[in-house]
Amino acid sequence: MTETRERRIAVGELEERSSTDGRISMRGYAYRFNELSQDLGGFRERIVPGAGAPSLRKNDVYATFNHNSSALLGRTSSGTLRVGEDNEGGFYEIDLPDTTVGRDVAELLKRGDLKGSSFTFRVLDGGQRRAAEDDPDTGLPVREITAMDVSELGPVTNPAYLTTQASLRSVEETLCIGEFAPPASDEERDSQPADVAPASHLDARALVRALSQ
Repeated sequence: MTETRERRIAVGELEERSSTDGRISMRGYAYRFNELSQDLGGFRERIVPGAGAPSLRKNDVYATFNHNSSALLGRTSSGTLRVGEDNEGGFYEIDLPDTTVGRDVAELLKRGDLKGSSFTFRVLDGGQRRAAEDDPDTGLPVREITAMDVSELGPVTNPAYLTTQASLRSVEETLCIGEFAPPASDEERDSQPADVAPASHLDARALVRALSQ
């Protein structure tokens, strides 16, 4: 299995729910199916239905605020976090704790200050592929994630923030870009100005920049 970890964001409304005993819970989506990601530095990405369901069923998934392990909000093994996949994507529901961070998150929810979620995952062996068609808007290749291991998720204050520690070789091999791109034809090489790097090299450099942030 690939041990590299990646993070992605899902922008969307988070729901606050109050119970009769005064407890506050929240619900959101860590990821949504078949939605194209931002430009990840030379490619875009979508998650196919069912990609994370097995791991959500078996893992002791934990929820945090802003990916801070010290800001723990709940975990599945204690029953304070419930996770799964439905027709839209991977959802989560947290019974917020009566702690400083739990009360802060509850207040931010009431004010409408939290607008997104994020999750940590790793792509399983054979769990990614290049889509049959590139993104029509940008021409970028599209990586489809078909099997992933989800370990952590939760609300974030800045849903525009995106990080990845994906394996460059794995992504390049799957998308056939960079070092692993098909060789350019004689016509393409002849038409390329001498002082401009081949497109595959530019793709690879963009990936290196994105994956090393």
